[in-house]
Amino acid sequence: MTLVKDAASLQRAIHQNAARIEVQSQITDLSSLKLPAGTHLRGVSTSAELHFKEGQPGLMLSADHQIADLRLVADETQVALGLSDDEEDLGTLTISNVRTVGRVHLEGSLARRGDLKLENIHVERADARLAAHRPGGFGVEVLLGGLTVYNYSKDKASRWTLEALNLSGGSRKHPLRGSGVFIFGGWFIPVDADLSRAPAPTQEGGTIELKLLKTGEVHADGGIPKGTSNLIAGGVFVGSGVHAQSVVNEGPTTTYGPNDMVLDNWGRIDSWVARAAVTSHGSSGIGFVNFGDIHTLRIQAQIETHGIGARGFNLYDGSLGEAEFQSILTYGDGAIGVQLSKPFGTITVEQDIRTKGGEGDSLVRGKVVHLKAHALSLKPGAKGNELRVKGQIIAENSAVPDYDFVAPASVIDRIEVGGKPIA
Repeated sequence: MTLVKDAASLQRAIHQNAARIEVQSQITDLSSLKLPAGTHLRGVSTSAELHFKEGQPGLMLSADHQIADLRLVADETQVALGLSDDEEDLGTLTISNVRTVGRVHLEGSLARRGDLKLENIHVERADARLAAHRPGGFGVEVLLGGLTVYNYSKDKASRWTLEALNLSGGSRKHPLRGSGVFIFGGWFIPVDADLSRAPAPTQEGGTIELKLLKTGEVHADGGIPKGTSNLIAGGVFVGSGVHAQSVVNEGPTTTYGPNDMVLDNWGRIDSWVARAAVTSHGSSGIGFVNFGDIHTLRIQAQIETHGIGARGFNLYDGSLGEAEFQSILTYGDGAIGVQLSKPFGTITVEQDIRTKGGEGDSLVRGKVVHLKAHALSLKPGAKGNELRVKGQIIAENSAVPDYDFVAPASVIDRIEVGGKPIA
């Protein structure tokens, strides 16, 4: 063990390739630090903090590290904890009990393998709005997150594994800027795709096998100018190239800005469960939006959106096996409650699908369109076995019909509302 208590002793320990470094106190005025492969770093007191100079990245990892019990402070726009991206094998990276000011940004393009284990990580404040390598698809680009794991490799042989427990970020007063929790692989839009059709990122690149993601309280504000049609952000965003065995939102997820999805999936999900409130305050901010494939979705708390064109649940692309919701409530003009455009098995809503708004603009696949706040909208491509709402499906605005069946109700084998089937 090498005990360090100031910048000189910390830099000396790193230069000497010390295997285990223990931080005893707050260390300030640090230049960016890169840990040699295999170095373990942890705090051994409640005051163990590393503060980095203005305009510099913080602690950069290479491979086979254990990082624990530390607070890292950099500029909000900088990477407080990141990857140096110079190893083909990340080995095992274990990060636990870490708080940051500045981004946690584990992005790599060279690593063909890596096993990442994250637990109890909280990003107090961070700004990812200018971060490069935004993934694209479906007519938009996605802002990276204050807490990002990103296998950016374009080599489909690059495969990482990830287990992440109790990831949280931001606060009501200081939401993360950009996305919140962002997990993406390196899949991309094929070079011969017709961009006018808002294509999906189907060209295989790097992948992440996400064994388990558990999030705590997440607050995010993408800061996207209102009316922007080609940019989105998300509170918790699972992206293309990710296969998630289980995603669990233990804490509430809240977004505040235009085009801020609360929960968004472009990947392949076995099970996604939200146990706490899903809330959007911005325009075109959808509660849960799916462009990928989900076997089982359970939202065990209310979805509530407040902005113009901020829909509750959208099955835009991909597929859905079984979904359960507690209730869905939208307030804004043009804010549809549930909109279905692709195949699904069964959808059950324990209480109501309810909207309060009239007509307004909303972002749809990279285009701003004018919508009415229907409670339920069926679009061409929708097809399902059963939709069962135990409460009501109701648009409270008298000028807006409850239902918008562009595709006929018959595309769903059975629709039941309040215990009674509807035609």
